[in-house]
Amino acid sequence: MALDYVETSKKIIEAVGGVSNIASATNCMTRLRLVLNDESKADDKKVEKIKGVKSVIKQGGQYQIVIGNEVSNLFKEFKKQGNFGAEGGSAAPKKATGNPIQRLFGFISGCMTPMLPAMLGCGMMKVVLTLLTTFAGLPTDGSTYIILTAMGDCFFTFLPIFLAFNIAKKMDGSPMLFMAVAAAMVYPDLVTLMAGSSLELGTFLGMDCTYLFGIPVICSTYTSSVLPILLMAPVMKWVEDFADRVSPNVLKSFLKPLIFLVICVPVALIVLGPIGNILGNALSGVFNFMYTNCAWLTIGVLSAIMPFIVMTGMHYALVPLCTNNLALLGFDALVLTTMFCSNLAQGGASFGVGLKSKDQETKSEGIACGISAVVAGVTEPAMYGINLRYGTPMTAAVIAAGISGLFCGITNVVGYVMGGSPSLLTIICFIGGDNPMSGVIFGAIGAVLSIAISFTLSFIMFKDPVEEEEEDEPAEEASESAPKPLVQTITLSAPMTGEVVKLADVPDQVFASGALGEGVAIIPTVGKVVAPCDAVVSATMDTKHAIGLTTPEGMELLIHVGLNTVELNGKFYDYKVKEGDSVKRGDTLIEFDIDGIKGAGYPLHTPVLVTNSDEYVSIKPVDAANIQAGQDLMTVV
Repeated sequence: MALDYVETSKKIIEAVGGVSNIASATNCMTRLRLVLNDESKADDKKVEKIKGVKSVIKQGGQYQIVIGNEVSNLFKEFKKQGNFGAEGGSAAPKKATGNPIQRLFGFISGCMTPMLPAMLGCGMMKVVLTLLTTFAGLPTDGSTYIILTAMGDCFFTFLPIFLAFNIAKKMDGSPMLFMAVAAAMVYPDLVTLMAGSSLELGTFLGMDCTYLFGIPVICSTYTSSVLPILLMAPVMKWVEDFADRVSPNVLKSFLKPLIFLVICVPVALIVLGPIGNILGNALSGVFNFMYTNCAWLTIGVLSAIMPFIVMTGMHYALVPLCTNNLALLGFDALVLTTMFCSNLAQGGASFGVGLKSKDQETKSEGIACGISAVVAGVTEPAMYGINLRYGTPMTAAVIAAGISGLFCGITNVVGYVMGGSPSLLTIICFIGGDNPMSGVIFGAIGAVLSIAISFTLSFIMFKDPVEEEEEDEPAEEASESAPKPLVQTITLSAPMTGEVVKLADVPDQVFASGALGEGVAIIPTVGKVVAPCDAVVSATMDTKHAIGLTTPEGMELLIHVGLNTVELNGKFYDYKVKEGDSVKRGDTLIEFDIDGIKGAGYPLHTPVLVTNSDEYVSIKPVDAANIQAGQDLMTVV
């Protein structure tokens, strides 16, 4: 049944506090993006119950209402109802007035998230090394052990350099210059000097120090650190801009980087580096105090509230604290243990729904989402698709995670390496300490508690929802439930060349949860989007970052190039078609500048979705790591 844009717009405006509460409004390819004068006046539950609304997300100072591929048509009516003018007010102006804490966490998570693959890969290598030395008797003085240790430690040893690269990308700085500052901080001879093997050592403020032209440099080690280079971020950006301004064009090629390094490296070593280490030691000290004096309560409470931390994206901002704990204390429970308990509880609650529900689609979704959370540690499908959606399963998950966290806190279950998103498969990360196997044993018991309690409570509390229908809907509902015509299989080809990524792995909760439809994502290596099948262009955007297609069979497709790229306002994108055009498989739809988008700090993950997925039996992406434009990408039955 078609969405009534007029009625939906009126209901949304009323539910968010009226026209007077909407400072500005715009839309991207899938979301209505509002900036509200007072978010407390918006009734989130009422908004989510409006027909056509999939979910509500508050992010970056915006009140985002997820609609799907009908948002463009809805927004046209929404502007009329709210009298917002031709541009809808543009939600961009309030971007700089968001919550400073939220913006800080967003910056940190944006810098840390791209490093997770390398971080987790090296972490798992350290797990393998632990297993080989513990159970296979691998000698620790042989060349094999040294080489494997290098594989596991390489990323963490030079972590500031990798982090500097991401900071530069986020701040539109020069990556090589930012990395040079970090490289100086972890330079081997400097590390040796700071370790106290030089005759230049003295004392300053009661701490060991060396000297730079007579200026004391407090001895600190910056390998595996994150806070010092994060503190240097605004300094490096300012110095680079300053060096660019004062350097004559004829000398800029060498004078600008020289000025940059002469200023930034001493500031890093003399001022901000030691401050960063002091802060890191203080944070670890607070954590150690909490964990030493009340471990059971600390881990229990954090495990229970972890899903809500994940919803805000703040869990990525906790990664620096986790790496800091691993470097200074040798273990971490604040992130690794609490997320372990929480992730398994999300999966168990989803399993409970899957087993109890009489609706075949809900049953299938519950089981699939449960497997994703328990086995892979990917909780977004379970959290958004099942547990939050029905309410009681989330309550079950929170209770179970809290109880499991209490147990793990009492039994001192801690992680000694980062080995992937916490799940059943990462339980071996608890091997270590004075009694290497106790962590695994108690961790397994904690896992059983988390899954069993959440499953049981979810099974008891969950009830299949009864659809509330308006008086005039039964006849229309019957029409919608009429048997579909012939079953057929449609093959969609890849709209671009690049790396294939599972939808659940896309770093955007709306796409990853499947709220906008099933499909797959591609990280492009060629800046061109082509038609995946014969279709009509049914939706375009002024920002040109996404396109909607409708096939002759009625399948609705969305290709969204990059994440949050609506904020680029069309920069780096160029449409080759217009709305209403008929296109053939392989026709060029969009051309875009990959380097420009990446340089602006936006992820290039491109979801390719069937937005009316509920009308199809199955949507199965190909099992491939990389793909060329035109090759088979998805089979839709």
